[in-house]
Amino acid sequence: MLIADAHVHIHDCFDLARFLSAAFCNFRHAALQIKCDRTYVPVLCLAEGRGQRVFQRLSGDMEKGKDAIGQGNGEIFRFYPTGEPESLRIENAERQSLFLVSGRQIVTAERLEVLALSTVSEIPDGLPLEKTVGVVEKEGALPVVPWGFGKWSGKRGDVLREFLATRKEGVFFLGDNGGRPNVLRFPDFQRSPAGDSLKVLPGSDALPLPSEQKKVGSFGFALQGELDVRRPGEGLKRILLKPGAAPIPYGSPERISRFAWNQMVLRIWKHRI
Repeated sequence: MLIADAHVHIHDCFDLARFLSAAFCNFRHAALQIKCDRTYVPVLCLAEGRGQRVFQRLSGDMEKGKDAIGQGNGEIFRFYPTGEPESLRIENAERQSLFLVSGRQIVTAERLEVLALSTVSEIPDGLPLEKTVGVVEKEGALPVVPWGFGKWSGKRGDVLREFLATRKEGVFFLGDNGGRPNVLRFPDFQRSPAGDSLKVLPGSDALPLPSEQKKVGSFGFALQGELDVRRPGEGLKRILLKPGAAPIPYGSPERISRFAWNQMVLRIWKHRI
């Protein structure tokens, strides 16, 4: 069983060791939530925006022999290469592993977001939605348009609906995220009025606040399939693109009170920095 958080940010304000500790803990809870009674493989799908290069830094540190980080309580996390440039294996003190898969978060000309999962390629911001998705596909990555507060309404919502109405073929996913208030229903977009609903890949999408580092792995999806641990990035794409693949979502959206609090704190935090 593959269990994945499809929208991961490692912000500068996060403590990486605490972030990884939360990831291992939340994936264990997710396995219990979906009643996974056999071995599961946890995957974190990074979505790094302009100027964010955490994956590149971790890869570089590992090549220099800086392959471990720890917490004050003695918990150690070690980093290992895989058989591909877009992923790393991370092992905790209990010899449990999770995989970190590189990816990008791109802002289109219409101010919509597109995630490119499982790639180390540079993809420019500012292109129209259709062209951005095309570039992501050309690079061999998985294109995902994630939900964002206010981003799927008004003119931007019209752009997305028009794109979905005209795009009959090709790889494409929508993305839910753990920051969506639980009072807002996730839209059921379809390729056509009589078409099948598009596949949704949920992810935590943590805000750049220190308290948000605990969310990683708490909102995502599970999918049956054997992941090639030598090439987890490629394996993730293969499993998701398999005909009939049906991601099983897990986790709960944000309480409205917590959502409002986070938005207020985020504005204060941005003002401070």
